[in-house]
Amino acid sequence: MRSAVRTASVRPDEALLIGVTGLVLVAGLTIGSEGGLPYLVVALPIVLGISWWRPLYGYALLLGLVLLTEEFEIGTLASGIKPWLLQSLPIFRNLQDYTALGGVYANAVEAWIALLVAIWAVKGLLRGRLPLAPVPCPAAWLAALATIGTAFVLGVTSGGDFKPALWEVRALGYLLGLAWLVPQLVQRRQDVVVLVGVITVAFGAKALQGLYRYVVDLGMQIDLRETFMAHEDPVMFVPLFFLFLGLHHYKAEPLLRRLLLAATPLMFLALVFTQRRIAYIGLGLSAIVFMIELTRPARRTFVRLGLPLALVGAAYVAVFAGSASPLGRPIERFMQLFDATNTSNLYRVLEQENLRYTIQRSPWGIGFGHPYEMLRTLPDIGFALQEYIPHNEVLWVWVKTGTLGFILVMYFFCRLVAEGVWTYRYVSDPLLRVLAAIVPLAIVNQLIASYYELQLTYSRNMIFLGTLIGLLGPIRALGLPTLERTEHGRRRWRLLRGVG
Repeated sequence: MRSAVRTASVRPDEALLIGVTGLVLVAGLTIGSEGGLPYLVVALPIVLGISWWRPLYGYALLLGLVLLTEEFEIGTLASGIKPWLLQSLPIFRNLQDYTALGGVYANAVEAWIALLVAIWAVKGLLRGRLPLAPVPCPAAWLAALATIGTAFVLGVTSGGDFKPALWEVRALGYLLGLAWLVPQLVQRRQDVVVLVGVITVAFGAKALQGLYRYVVDLGMQIDLRETFMAHEDPVMFVPLFFLFLGLHHYKAEPLLRRLLLAATPLMFLALVFTQRRIAYIGLGLSAIVFMIELTRPARRTFVRLGLPLALVGAAYVAVFAGSASPLGRPIERFMQLFDATNTSNLYRVLEQENLRYTIQRSPWGIGFGHPYEMLRTLPDIGFALQEYIPHNEVLWVWVKTGTLGFILVMYFFCRLVAEGVWTYRYVSDPLLRVLAAIVPLAIVNQLIASYYELQLTYSRNMIFLGTLIGLLGPIRALGLPTLERTEHGRRRWRLLRGVG
């Protein structure tokens, strides 16, 4: 009897994966073990394997890690809070700081995103096709990208400092880059569920960590100027409250609803007690935006659920206003917005005068890497880039890119708001419909926060917002595959097909 010998063959993609993983391990073992490098050596093969198997899962892993970590040391973090493992992960530090890669100003997050782009491209080429999904609102996106890029190049080439310029544009680069990358990675409706689930779990864990710090580490005693979470965390929590309400109305995605049911109370308590004034304002204004964009049946549900909560909130303010207890502290913190003698408010007034003065003197923009003009001397707040990056980052965009550039960048955000509202009105899938409504709300909430706080230069919330913006493309592709070109919908169809 003749015996058949079967030879195992290795596919090209498997061989590439094995080879690159081996090179990563060898490089990690030879570079050294100081600083954050051990994390890098252990994580890279895992990241590479997951990303190659399914790039969307590789991105979901990155997204969850970003939302769970801290980007910076929190200057107003209350004393007595104990750090935890993920706070020490150096994913936002330049690789040259803890590897032998001297002169490399990229960090692990950027390397991870570049890896995902490379894997997506290689796998597409191996299949013989490289389909490009359109970015949401491509003309507006391209205008914003060209504006930021031009302001960076002109700023650096006209004598601006490269390092401050890099820190200025880094987060906006994530926002614009992910608006393009996410549509390439999201292929199925289940991919959307995965990303939203990761965001929910990460924020729920972050809120739980914050409440543990507040209750256990601090004993619910905290100074009005201190906090127990990063400044951007409560701002990012806001859209998820309305996501939960929307999913409840449309009876969509039971698993996500259960996750949000567990996470949103934790996030709300953390938002209230972490004493970020701008988060309180963003929550209220986001509720108004959400109510305006909803259809009538959904608006009735929102009012029916929201009115009792508003009455409870009003009763809480009436009972605890002026109280010295921990429950009265958030109210006292909010009322500081109207205190003309508050040092934080005074600083922002002086800073805004400097920004307006710079706009008047340089209406075409000063470019990134240049400090803005100092009509009024600002007190030292211990921030190395204080003269480059102000709290008001809406006017900061105007200062850096000029009047025309400011109009183009704001047009990008406004165009996305309009696209999200229209998509919500036309999509029939409940989950995709609610997510489409959340994107405009998240943009408005972020711009409100950015007018008062350092937000557009924070990486974590720009990655979060960039993910939501990027999801608009797959939402349209999955939720509106066969829109009829009726008299009512002919102009809308052009938007669906990717006209800016």
